[in-house]
Amino acid sequence: MNKEKRKGFFKAVTACTLTAAMLLSGGCGKQKEEKSKIAVITKQKLSFWSDVQMGAEDACNELGFELLYSVADGDNDYVSQEAAIQHAIKEHAAAIVIAPNGKTELNSAFEQAEKNGIKIININSRADYPGVISLIRSSDTEGGSVAARHAVEILKKNDENLTKLKNIAIIGHTASTAEDRISGFVDSFTNLASSAIAPDVMVENDQNPEKLAAAKQEKIEAYKKGIIKGTPCAKRDAAEEEAMKILTNSANEISVIFGTNTNTTLGICDAISELGLEDDIVVIGFNSDEEELGYIRTGVLDGTVVQNPYMMGYVGVRYAKRSLQGDNVPSILDTGTVYVDQTNLNTDFIQLLIYPRGKNDEDGNTEVGK
Repeated sequence: MNKEKRKGFFKAVTACTLTAAMLLSGGCGKQKEEKSKIAVITKQKLSFWSDVQMGAEDACNELGFELLYSVADGDNDYVSQEAAIQHAIKEHAAAIVIAPNGKTELNSAFEQAEKNGIKIININSRADYPGVISLIRSSDTEGGSVAARHAVEILKKNDENLTKLKNIAIIGHTASTAEDRISGFVDSFTNLASSAIAPDVMVENDQNPEKLAAAKQEKIEAYKKGIIKGTPCAKRDAAEEEAMKILTNSANEISVIFGTNTNTTLGICDAISELGLEDDIVVIGFNSDEEELGYIRTGVLDGTVVQNPYMMGYVGVRYAKRSLQGDNVPSILDTGTVYVDQTNLNTDFIQLLIYPRGKNDEDGNTEVGK
């Protein structure tokens, strides 16, 4: 599949997912107009944000905008993001598409940008600022739920009623998105695990709904007590250190460990690999960094929840254009998540999602499904 056909197919698939009306209204940028600037500001130097940049670049090229791209040093770096907003104001940008590192820390800069007529769109996470026109992201709660559902499925393959379930460990990142991913994971995991009540308990209470509900709730509370939350980590090495503390503590018998973003996932995998626990503990991660995919291939990482960062950047710019034209845009757009493991990693759809511009082989040729 050549590059242009691949890009066309990728956008067609996404258009079907998000609806053509959302993505394509407002034309394809062929009208003659003065070239404006759009600032796209992301959180840190990871492949996820590189894919956001790709999407924004493609949309800017199609629509005739000049892209002002900047990336912060981490998901708690407000200073760099505020400086990027000030730069956008100085450059007379028409819009700012930003993944804010805080809920309120950038509000004064947003207010200044809005006073200068700049449209503000959020991607990935939302700031508590009333001037934000639209939020484009995957549901963090649902992403956590997806991770939990697959963790329970893996556990049930070897223990149908989860009678051998031990503690569940979670290491979150420092951005606000971690909170919803963790709550989605905990709620789904405990509910699903509690549904695997041993058959004798089910038979004993099947004629008494109240007793059955009470037995299930008792299981839920027991599972919640067995959840160990590590200290939130911004960097990979910090996540590895936190994972090592949890995994080497003799009081902690762990069945599952969940990382809420790329750095926490990689740190967990580093620790699991170093301790040789890949066959003993189910590891579920978030995002699709190349090293995460490598850990899936080697069996250290059982699976990961993959977002669609390319579309966040692409739709962010398109929504900016529509807003500048005076058109309404959705206040929120969910770009969805997909669970990726060894069984589907090499399928065409997943490869297109992970490599939106294709993956180059050793000879520099663009390939799909490799």
